[in-house]
Amino acid sequence: MVLTVFTTSHATQALENTTCKTCHPAIYAEYQHSMHANASTVRDAIHKAVWDKHPMKKQGNYACAKCHTPSDHTLQDGKGLPVDNPVQRSEPISCQGCHRIKSIEKHAQANTNILTDKKKYFFSADKVKKGSRVIFHEERRFFGLIKSTTGSPYHDIDYSKEGYYTGAMCMGCHSHKQNSQKFAICDLEVKQGDSTATCISCHMPQTLGALANQKHTATHAYHGASIHEMTPEDLSQYVQLSVEKRPKGFAVLIHNKATHTLFPQPLRLNQLRVTIRRGDQSMTLPSQSFVRVIGTAGKATMPWLADAVIKDTTIKAGEKRKVSFDTELKKGDEVIVEFGYYLVNPAVAQKLGLTDAGASEFRVLTHKRFVF
Repeated sequence: MVLTVFTTSHATQALENTTCKTCHPAIYAEYQHSMHANASTVRDAIHKAVWDKHPMKKQGNYACAKCHTPSDHTLQDGKGLPVDNPVQRSEPISCQGCHRIKSIEKHAQANTNILTDKKKYFFSADKVKKGSRVIFHEERRFFGLIKSTTGSPYHDIDYSKEGYYTGAMCMGCHSHKQNSQKFAICDLEVKQGDSTATCISCHMPQTLGALANQKHTATHAYHGASIHEMTPEDLSQYVQLSVEKRPKGFAVLIHNKATHTLFPQPLRLNQLRVTIRRGDQSMTLPSQSFVRVIGTAGKATMPWLADAVIKDTTIKAGEKRKVSFDTELKKGDEVIVEFGYYLVNPAVAQKLGLTDAGASEFRVLTHKRFVF
């Protein structure tokens, strides 16, 4: 949630989140570790590594600004290059960047966020107040001795936008992206509405703590790193693992209950890891990878050059994928299954010269233990 709109200029830009933290300290603290706070080339080593190789950099056209740094108003319409400034370092995607979206304009190349032009007017979600608009109102009674207020003195709140409940408002930036060849380098293939899961339920689950100083709620929507900090217990409802014993081996079943493909971004590498413990012995089976490789002429290339899918083994929304192993299980065997991903495929990270530990770290989304 956000609080006020600042007038900005190319010379001096106000930090749009400065006022927000006054009333929303818990959310503001979470935001500091979020992907939105780390979206710029200054904060994100992966984004910088890709941008440094992008041909648009030499042309002085940072087209990525539309989604990666919309708060830096010196880079509107892709003109200019990002520099290390307070906005890029502190809030490349500010609270306002999300809470002022009134609609999503759909395009083949990439969608566009359409922001409201109303001053101090923000959109949010509250199931109790759904469909309403809360306008600040101050009332005095008994000759001005008793004062009561409704809403926030900093902004009005509109709870009527369905997209803020389903996550459809995320699709301005998180839906798909085509390159200059009109090839979809990324498409989440979101199946919104086909499941009880939504962008919000998974990436912004309710967490303990008041929404605001003036609104002492028991919980609020989590605004932090989300999926990168969630525990296997949280994620198991979206990615379910099971093991099926067979006469000549066994199979691991991965059920993707999320509303989107896991993970179609060309840099990602999704992986299944299985370990069998038999008494004092431990046996690690060959890992199984799920990846979407793009390129041209049958060879993998950087995203802006690609015109075809070279390989796609990603798990689609709602899909149940079986991975078979020929190792026979014995009574008492303990099978440990891990399902996770790399932010950047290790082979690609090497080509990009990425040494950032976060890029090469294997992140476990969920894991489960089975005893036979």
